[in-house]
Amino acid sequence: MAETNEGSPAAAAELTGIAAVTGIAGLTEADRAEALALLRAVTEADGVSPVSESGRLALMHGRAEESHVIRREAGKLVGYLYLGPPDEDQNRAAELCVAPPARRRGIGRSLIEAALAGTAGALRVWAHGSLPGAEQFAARLGFAAIRELRLMEAPLTGGSASVLTAPQPPEGVEISTFRPGEDEDAWLALNARAFAHHPEQGSWTLDDLAEREAEPWFDPAGFFLARSAEGLIGFHWTKVHPAGAYGPDRVGEIYVLGVDPQAGHRGLGRLLALVGLQHLAQSGLGNVILYVDGDNTAAVRLYQSLGFGNRAVDTMYERRGVKA
Repeated sequence: MAETNEGSPAAAAELTGIAAVTGIAGLTEADRAEALALLRAVTEADGVSPVSESGRLALMHGRAEESHVIRREAGKLVGYLYLGPPDEDQNRAAELCVAPPARRRGIGRSLIEAALAGTAGALRVWAHGSLPGAEQFAARLGFAAIRELRLMEAPLTGGSASVLTAPQPPEGVEISTFRPGEDEDAWLALNARAFAHHPEQGSWTLDDLAEREAEPWFDPAGFFLARSAEGLIGFHWTKVHPAGAYGPDRVGEIYVLGVDPQAGHRGLGRLLALVGLQHLAQSGLGNVILYVDGDNTAAVRLYQSLGFGNRAVDTMYERRGVKA
């Protein structure tokens, strides 16, 4: 929710230029280019991206049953909302932004109203970075906070996170790197097991993985797999962000870290975390980030023990209904 101090419902009702389409086929190339440019402008203004990587990739490549809501003024795109596909209970997640010069005119409210009209269950809206005013904006529209996603960070040089020597893997376990064209199916099966109860990560498809393999940041040398005689049992996928994404310098990320719940190897998650952190440190990076659900206490404790502290919080707000 990247707009605060919205106008009145009456003012929102007077707005024109709202268009909601299903799938990117309903967006022109110009629409998509303008939406991506708007995301970049809002990120620069607010210091945090208003849309997650998944939402950005959906805007670029499309998703089944997704929707995009755009708002124009005088022919210029000033507001954008991504509405994800419905889950089994018909709940949908949204992310939105409004151009900084066009804020406080009811545009954000009108985008939310369009998303509510297209949602049969609950509408869940992410506020990335929990910027000032987001909580008040959500409350005025009848939304309540239901989930927190922590952004944590740690130095890779100095402090407790500098002790990055990974222990030897347990007997019968081998650490190797991802092999594009060979490991996709096995990794997707492991990812589904490791994140069976995660609302986004556990539902990844081959298309989701292929889109990320095609991204310029993808590097199989930083994608570590733990193998046993039974197959893949754990992984640590690292990522490197360019300068400007999270600060003036390049920043590493624990992108996804998962362990098969049936693997039976205690400490495998910590081992894989250290393997990836050691790789990022040897790549010349000074800092590393990660995202983790605030209620995942085991993961939070692991990362805290590795020197990570809180940097920011993303909040998900929920509301049921067809009108704001």
